[in-house]
Parts: sequence; structure tokens; C-alpha cells
Amino acid sequence: MVRLLLVICFYLISMRGPAIAHELGFGDQVLQPVTMFHSLLPLVATGLLYRQQPKVPVNRLVAFMLGLGLTVGLSCKVYIDPFQSQLIFAPAIAVFAGSLVAFARPLSEGTLSLLIASLGIAIGANLSFETTDWIDLAQTVLGAFIGAITLLYVMATTAVPATGDWHQIGLRVIGSWIFACAIMVLALEVRNLT
Repeated sequence: MVRLLLVICFYLISMRGPAIAHELGFGDQVLQPVTMFHSLLPLVATGLLYRQQPKVPVNRLVAFMLGLGLTVGLSCKVYIDPFQSQLIFAPAIAVFAGSLVAFARPLSEGTLSLLIASLGIAIGANLSFETTDWIDLAQTVLGAFIGAITLLYVMATTAVPATGDWHQIGLRVIGSWIFACAIMVLALEVRNLT
């Protein structure tokens, strides 16, 4: 309960308006992964996947892999020519994670870590930032990291473990819906590329 109150207080503090010289405040950067559709769908699918695991594996390794993925994704967006196919990567992660939720099979920690790193790259490649200044990029990555890891942690730890059969059936149904939505989004993005 104390952790949940701390998270709520942190979000309320970070929701302050942006500075006069900036359009994006730190609160906006924290909420970017949660409010952008391309980030929210794979985040929800990955959170549900973590919830299905026998023990809650949200630990330092997950935090490191997410931070590394966000940094790599944002660096690719800034220093490599922006490419339109970056929008395809996040729905592909949602398709993969949604299908794993629908099958409800336990995964190894290494597989989950690679999925988190891929999720971080997908989110980082779709982040909005104002300048390519190191301070602005670091603030963008930090804000996105806080928002994404908080959502993953809350989804993975609420009512864990889902012991009832009806819990597992509900999670599998939600996973199949995420899979279907992500397939449609992926098809539309591929169509827009051609």
C-alpha cells in the first residue's frame, strides 16, 4: 500500500505544467509510454505476460533491460535517419506478447529479459522530444523509464498470483484481444508503408 501511495504521489508531483521554454514537461515524458497507443498496447501485453509467470520477475534485471532498450531506441531515432518502419516494431511486440499471454506458458527469465529490451527499443523509437541536447534526451529516457516500469510493476503485482482458473481464462481472452488488435494495427502500418 505504501508503494502504491508513493507512485501516486510521484505522478501527481510530475504532472506539473511544462516550463515556459518547453512544450513537454517531465510529467508529459513520464506519461508518454502510457498515453501513446503504440506504446500502451505492447506494455499492457507484457505486463499481463509478467502477471502469468509463477513468480513476479520484475527486478533489477528487468529495469536494466528496459532502460537499455529505451536508450538504444531513442538513440536510433536521434542519430540514425528516422525511418517510417519504426511504427511497425511496437505492434509486432504486442502481437508476440499477446500471443504468449493467450497461450499462457511460463517463460524463462532470459526470454522475458529479451522481450523487455525489445519493448524498450520499440518505446524509445517512438518517443517525442524537443531537442537533441543530452539533458533533454536523458530527461526523456528517464521519464519514459519511470512511466513504463511503473505500469509494468503495477500490472505484474496486482492480485498475483492469478490462481483461479477463471483468472487465467480472463487473462488469455485479454491476450487474444491484444493479439487481434495488434495484428490490425500492424496491417494498417504495413499498408501505409507501401
